[in-house]
Amino acid sequence: MKILLVISIIFLPSVSRAESDYNNIVQFKITSLQLFSSFSSFIYFQGDDKNRKRLLTAKAQADAAVSTLSGSSVELKLKWQQISDYIESYQAHNFDGSNMSLEAGWSILQGELNNIISMLETHSISLSGAVVPLKIDNIRIKMETILSRYMVYANSTTGGYGVSYGETPLEEEIMTMKQELTELAQTETKYRSLLKKWNYIESTLLAYNSNIAPFVVLHTFDRMRKMIASY
Repeated sequence: MKILLVISIIFLPSVSRAESDYNNIVQFKITSLQLFSSFSSFIYFQGDDKNRKRLLTAKAQADAAVSTLSGSSVELKLKWQQISDYIESYQAHNFDGSNMSLEAGWSILQGELNNIISMLETHSISLSGAVVPLKIDNIRIKMETILSRYMVYANSTTGGYGVSYGETPLEEEIMTMKQELTELAQTETKYRSLLKKWNYIESTLLAYNSNIAPFVVLHTFDRMRKMIASY
């Protein structure tokens, strides 16, 4: 009995630490998605002050999140430095009309970082067992993924850079988000206001390939993020 108790005392902290590491990866994933959509909005609005501020705020939040990752891989550190350098190199960029090459390079970096994060998630799960994100964090991941993809389309007249044929269609991601958020609002009434905001923006998101409206979308997403933070 004493042996079992000792094993439990040793084992539980390691499990708790592994779960904490997994949660840190999830939070970094969310903030990195916010950073990617923020840089895309910086491109779309040609580096105006409002979107520069949005970008720098998102970068600071993502920097804070990446600093919590224990034993970050060399690959992640190198990729994050590349992303930081990319952002820095275009802070004083002289925009002269649309510049789709910026989005093309940015989309490549996003794809590469997403692959690294996926590997970190898989490794963390192998250590901590069958852990899953909180329901609201899962909603946030899907929400931010949709926004980042929406902004890629906004910056491209050819249907979006970094959009592969193997990806889930954006329409499907939008409808899945609606379904899961509806289910969450039914079980936890505090999320009804969040669902209302999503319903307001849904038709605009679905028109991503014909009637782009980034200002409305970004403003509504900012409101939804504040709502989630207040829960």
